[in-house]
Amino acid sequence: MPRPTVVVTRPAGQSRQLTEALQGAGLDVLSFPLLAIGPAADDAPLRAALARLDTFALVVFVSPNAIAFALDALAGVQGSAVARWPAQVAVAVVGPASVAALAERGIAAPAYRVIAPAGASANGAGHDDTVPDAEVLRFDSEALWAQLDPVALAGKPVLIIRGNGGRDWLGDRLREAGARVEAVEAYQRTLPEPTAMQWQAVRDHLLPGAAPHAWLLTSSEAVRNLDVLARQHLSPQEDASLRQVQCIAPHARIAEQALALGFAHIQRAAPGDAGLLAACLQWADAYAGPPPAGPAPAGPARSSLPAPTAAAAAKPVEATPPAASVPAAVPAMSTKVERVTQETTSSSATPPPGAASVHTAQSAQAVPPQGAGHAGAARPAARRSAALWALVAVLVVATAGGFWWLQQRVDHLTGELARRQQSNDALVQESRVLTRNAQDTVKELQAKVGALENQVGETRDKQVALEQVYQDLMRNRDDWEIAEIQQLLTSAGQQLQLTGNVQVALAALQSADARLARADKPQYNLLRRAIARDVARMKAVPDTDLTGAAIKLDEAINQVDALPLLSSERMLERSEADARKGAAANGGNGANGASAPAAASGSGAGWFTRFWDYLREELAQVIRIRKVDDAEALLLSGDQGWFLRENVKLRLLNARLALLSRNEPVFRNDLAAAQAMISRYFDTKSRRVQGVLTLLRQAQAGAVSVQLPTMAESLGALQALKKE
Repeated sequence: MPRPTVVVTRPAGQSRQLTEALQGAGLDVLSFPLLAIGPAADDAPLRAALARLDTFALVVFVSPNAIAFALDALAGVQGSAVARWPAQVAVAVVGPASVAALAERGIAAPAYRVIAPAGASANGAGHDDTVPDAEVLRFDSEALWAQLDPVALAGKPVLIIRGNGGRDWLGDRLREAGARVEAVEAYQRTLPEPTAMQWQAVRDHLLPGAAPHAWLLTSSEAVRNLDVLARQHLSPQEDASLRQVQCIAPHARIAEQALALGFAHIQRAAPGDAGLLAACLQWADAYAGPPPAGPAPAGPARSSLPAPTAAAAAKPVEATPPAASVPAAVPAMSTKVERVTQETTSSSATPPPGAASVHTAQSAQAVPPQGAGHAGAARPAARRSAALWALVAVLVVATAGGFWWLQQRVDHLTGELARRQQSNDALVQESRVLTRNAQDTVKELQAKVGALENQVGETRDKQVALEQVYQDLMRNRDDWEIAEIQQLLTSAGQQLQLTGNVQVALAALQSADARLARADKPQYNLLRRAIARDVARMKAVPDTDLTGAAIKLDEAINQVDALPLLSSERMLERSEADARKGAAANGGNGANGASAPAAASGSGAGWFTRFWDYLREELAQVIRIRKVDDAEALLLSGDQGWFLRENVKLRLLNARLALLSRNEPVFRNDLAAAQAMISRYFDTKSRRVQGVLTLLRQAQAGAVSVQLPTMAESLGALQALKKE
């Protein structure tokens, strides 16, 4: 039948004695810490309180961990290897383990006043008449409160040294009694992460048919941590099996917490390691059943002495001391020593080879010869009886010698273990001192490193701020330069699209390229390449004299009013002749003003000449022969002629606008319509009309249609540069 297993959940390094006791009782032990103990994140409040330790009327330690960390910190504050506790300051603890921890540090009665619950000094055994029964022992804040004198503590300062979290029940009661309570943290409890091997061992014990195991749950926080870890690492079936496993709890509050989290089987145990060991043995005996009939097991190792025969074994067992006396002399025996004891006992219990040979020889001598008479039969029987008693005596002597040798061996091993234990204690004490010194050195180094890190951080922040300012200045300058180039290129592109002025666009592109060349930055290379390509396209555009064509159209528009129509050509010529004649007449009058007699004498001849000329001209106008292709051109009235001239000017103005807007179809249509109207209704033989038609033909020839390039590539590269 496999041996039961006990799962110890105390923090690592704090369950050695309990583990050795369980192993000595024949139980397998699996270490599965559910709590991790470490120094407080900030021990400044603890050190500040310990620096004025003598001002407190009472100091309460909630656990042995609080004692260990607080006294180590006190030694650091006092600057000594061992902490010196003020004799006038009373100490209160909640359990026997804390009493033992204080005693290890030299703080014990009667030199110091140590207040603890009833039974804590006896480790919860309950064998003393002054100690309550183990069933009613309690080691918690309520039991400690029963031992305090609240009236004496009213108005006095009380220091509670504890870990992170936990109950504040005792502090509340002390405050209600009027005490000035100050609580500081000496250590912190965290959730450890068990190894994969530990989880595999737990899963193996949860398999069907595996050996039974029980969990020792020594704190409510350990129960909560087990619940959290089981939900994270176990499957639902394994978690359900775990909650059906036997749990052993030394306090009612722990048992209530386990029941609330779904653990079904909870067994109460007495406080202390002895109570836990007794509860585990009770559970293991209930699993194994009643012991088999025969001699009782000898001591924790459960070894027995083999006997060759029942008759021979009876007397040696009565004559020799019981084997249980050997382990009783060494109660703190380790597992290794127990194994050595078992092997030695087995080897000493085996009869020596000499005794076996004597027994063989005597048996051989006791055989009677064949054919002896009835009278000699009594002597062989007596000889056999004497040989048997001799053999028994030899076995007794051999057993006594073996037991004596075993006792000497055990004493030697015990002394050796005691010497090694003392040496280990000295080494542990020395290592504690060195550890405290190392911790102080590390703290000083950490403080210096923290100061250096702060300085480095400040320097880094200043450097980052300066770099940011520099980048902002450079970015503002670059943005300003890019904005100017964008404005320049945008204006040039608009003029190019509206007026077709290639030279202005080319000048803008060249100016932008010159600015970028002065900046000489790598991020401007793509923009400069785009500008260079646009400059090349601008230079490849052929020259067109749109301005000259527009000027010619303006000249033609200005001369339309003076062009002679076919319907009124002669009338215009006669009016001109009349004007010349009037001018000549006026000139003649002025010239002849000096000699009135000469004018008077020649007036008769001038009047006749003028009359004759007038008559001849009128007769010439009566009959004219002219070839006209369109008869409607001769029938225009004066108003119609005015509208005709205005229509021609409108056509030419539309052609000029189309020329400037580069609308070639409209330009050519309007220009052709104007030419057709002039050729149809005006006198094409007139030099003025011919001159206007020549101007229109020249304008039409100069307005060559050219596809103007755009600056889209440069503007696109500029937008891409701004997005970077």
